[in-house]
Amino acid sequence: MRMLPFLLSAIATTGLVWVLNTQLPSGSSKTPRLGYFLSPQHGFWQNAEPTNTNYSGEIKLAGLKGKADVYIDDRLVPHIYAEQDADVYMIQGYLHAKFRLWQMEFQTHVAAGRLSEIVGEARLETDRYFRRLGMVYAAEQALREMEKDPAMKEAVTAYAKGVNAYISTLDPTQLPFEYKLMDYQPEAWTTLKTALFLKFMAFDLSARGASTDLQMSNARNYFSYEDMQLLYPAVQDSLDPIVPKGTAYATPSVSVQTPTSVDQYLGKKESNTAVAPIVPDKNNGSNNWAIGGSRTQSG
Repeated sequence: MRMLPFLLSAIATTGLVWVLNTQLPSGSSKTPRLGYFLSPQHGFWQNAEPTNTNYSGEIKLAGLKGKADVYIDDRLVPHIYAEQDADVYMIQGYLHAKFRLWQMEFQTHVAAGRLSEIVGEARLETDRYFRRLGMVYAAEQALREMEKDPAMKEAVTAYAKGVNAYISTLDPTQLPFEYKLMDYQPEAWTTLKTALFLKFMAFDLSARGASTDLQMSNARNYFSYEDMQLLYPAVQDSLDPIVPKGTAYATPSVSVQTPTSVDQYLGKKESNTAVAPIVPDKNNGSNNWAIGGSRTQSG
């Protein structure tokens, strides 16, 4: 009988250790390993930041070709000063990783159709979509063109080195919160990941309307040019562009013709559904406008 308390304690301890070190099912996803995630020494507690972080100091970054300084202003905007262009891009990669590593890497997983590797089968259709879309192929082609220019190749290579330089400084305690929550490790950054991120941002800002191309083409066939401008204006009434409102534009010289070959699908009823008017997304497109030099004091 004396062994019974010991056996019960051993079984309970073993079970607790297993539970705390295992990802448990939670709906369509899994929990993090709670022992690691809740650990005061390694878990999310270590991601708390002081209210007034002091960024002053000196960092020895292997691979720099000259002297470089970084000034971080009161809005946490880094200003990089370096003797060599390659050093600027390397430091930029280092700083991007320092402040945005998880976002950068997670979005390259999305673009490459590898999201299910992290979150499981729940996002398998998302992976299939981006693979069928050809994001990796597009990134490979973009990278091939970038590397034809020696200066651009030097820039993207130095940038990747900077990202990896920061990743190499991290131990499990210092991983961004999201890595701990989703229980995985960052990969080494590559120039292809940079191209993938570029393509994903282009998709995010410009390609979301691709799914309505068929409907819009049929609507354009049905309505006149003037009606289309009323239904789907290029500029919303709430915006105040430099070009005066009411400016008359010539009707496009290209006339849209309905295909008569295999593309006759465009005329089918299911692709003729009306499209809701486009409403600007206030949370998307942070870099969607620019000011001409002639309209600024400095030129």
